[in-house]
Amino acid sequence: MKKIFAVMIFAFLMSHCASLPESLNEINQKLDSKAVEEIVLVKVIDDSRCPEGVQCVWAGEVTVEVAAYKNKKLVEQTQFTLNKDHIEEMKYWLIKYLPKRSETLKNISVLPYPKEGMVILPQDYKIVLEY
Repeated sequence: MKKIFAVMIFAFLMSHCASLPESLNEINQKLDSKAVEEIVLVKVIDDSRCPEGVQCVWAGEVTVEVAAYKNKKLVEQTQFTLNKDHIEEMKYWLIKYLPKRSETLKNISVLPYPKEGMVILPQDYKIVLEY
């Protein structure tokens, strides 16, 4: 029953991420031609998060490389390991490089979340920011 509930919640979240409300923004892997300040997901270095459908001892983590651009010029590129203990580090870095609204940043997640038996292509990853 818990697995069915978790899958339903994940499906609900995924269906709502396709049309993101104002309170969510995506960080993808290419520069937006109109953006002045932008964060780009360079790559996902490691994704050891516990896949859905598997019972794990450890929740896991995901390591990403991100780059900050201003006027299409690279300002800083760095790596972050996102897990429950280190998410604040990335929040502070993002606040430094995103527009004013970033002070209200509540959560950061990397999607898609791994599922047992499924392979995630590098270009499918995105970082979702919740305000």
